[in-house]
Amino acid sequence: MKKSGMRLAVLALVAAFAMPVMAQSAEADDAIKYRKWIMGTVGNHTQAFFAILQGKVPHQDALVYHARGLADAASHAKAAFEQNTAGEGTEKTTAKDKVWEGPDFNAGLDSLAADTAALADAVEAGDMAAIGPLAGAVGKDCKTCHDTFRDEHAN
Repeated sequence: MKKSGMRLAVLALVAAFAMPVMAQSAEADDAIKYRKWIMGTVGNHTQAFFAILQGKVPHQDALVYHARGLADAASHAKAAFEQNTAGEGTEKTTAKDKVWEGPDFNAGLDSLAADTAALADAVEAGDMAAIGPLAGAVGKDCKTCHDTFRDEHAN
């Protein structure tokens, strides 16, 4: 291997190992913005999914897309909250400090990820009997988290 090729390979290897470290040390404002984007994606897919499910809009062909998008975004939510930004940064947030004070928040995100994955699977399978209860579980996950860990008046 030529020297330049070897250097490039070494740089690529260093970059691969440095990426997780850089992600964990994000500036507080960037971490908060990222969380808002992830949770916004969860919320947008949830709203669209329920609008279709309730017959408010006639886009049945997009039901699987929104169910899968919701599940995919929910699967990234827990990682988006790994960096404790309580009292840091200038970016406005609705997250209460108690998000980082115990295991309840993470358990709620685990439940959301599991319930949304099961919902997406049921929608893809066309299992109409399972969709209602699973959609209810997802709604409960969201409400519990918002009631406990979100300050609706912070923004």
